[in-house]
Amino acid sequence: MTVADEAGAPPIGRGQSYDRVTIALHWAVAVIVVLQWCSGQTIDWFPKGDARVDARSVHIILGSTLTALLILRMAWRTFYGARLPPSSEGVAGIAAITMHYALYGALITIVMLGILGTTLRGDSIFGLFHIPRIGDYTDAARHSAADQIVGWHGLVANVTLGLAALHAGAALIHHYLSPGKVLYRMRLH
Repeated sequence: MTVADEAGAPPIGRGQSYDRVTIALHWAVAVIVVLQWCSGQTIDWFPKGDARVDARSVHIILGSTLTALLILRMAWRTFYGARLPPSSEGVAGIAAITMHYALYGALITIVMLGILGTTLRGDSIFGLFHIPRIGDYTDAARHSAADQIVGWHGLVANVTLGLAALHAGAALIHHYLSPGKVLYRMRLH
């Protein structure tokens, strides 16, 4: 069974696309990264108090979901996911592999910084419970450390979004300017 491009490109065979779980996890992570970036940019738009606690709670829950999906994705890719040959050789192939590792590294860093910032602050989740605080800090030292971690978290989030944009742009260029139709490898069918 093959999937042919509407413009007559060579068909993509069953063994030339990723499995459904790999594809679903890829797109779920991509969507949550964009949602997380947007929510992170808008938390401070909410007035201090319940509204900001709720906005931060949504960000923390989405971050927890991202963490779970990222762990699941890495485990699936390592032990069960389809292995495809590189879509490019030479410099382009090395750049693609480097980009994937950079994205994974950035996502892991964002998650770690998010967990650290959340546990330093001891955030409230919708006013229902507080995440336990780590460390024995004065309030001023805790606030200063949390602000620094949150700043790094935001910086890495911006870098990740930039990397993701480069990744998507390269995939689109590769798909439309080469005969491989690389996007079909990540298409749910």
